[in-house]
Amino acid sequence: MLRDREALLSLGSNVEPLRWVPRALELLQARHEVVAVSPWYRSAAVGGSGPRPDFVNLAVRVRTDLPPRALREACRRTEEACERRRTEDRYAPRTMDIDVVALDDLVLDLDTWHLPDPQLLTQPFVLVPCAHVWPDWRHPRAGRTLSALVEGLDPARRDMLERMPTPNGGR
Repeated sequence: MLRDREALLSLGSNVEPLRWVPRALELLQARHEVVAVSPWYRSAAVGGSGPRPDFVNLAVRVRTDLPPRALREACRRTEEACERRRTEDRYAPRTMDIDVVALDDLVLDLDTWHLPDPQLLTQPFVLVPCAHVWPDWRHPRAGRTLSALVEGLDPARRDMLERMPTPNGGR
């Protein structure tokens, strides 16, 4: 199988992350060639009302043969295999959330789905892990590499992330 596309995936879990993150990584590796996995980061839940558990966030760089929509659907199936239950509350705690953040240098705008994902430019919990696995990837809209975007982050925003020890040495 020719895996000629590279993608950045952002993973997050705030329900049993020590259980679900390794499972998601295992499922992703069964379908794609995993090039790199970032360190794990803890961050406060964003959005919603009331207290919510902190998230564990990380990024995975994969080589894949899937086109954009099929990759997104494969990520949804991985979430479901990790017992993700979607509700009307988009900020509800979740076992696994996998977002396709970028696919090569593709720029795509489909209703509510965009590549690269706009959160790459606005959320440190997406940007910092992604920069770890693909620092020299150049954002096609911003024109800067991920490492340069991280360097340009307000230190207070970057400090909102807490790097965690990766259980069992990573993947």
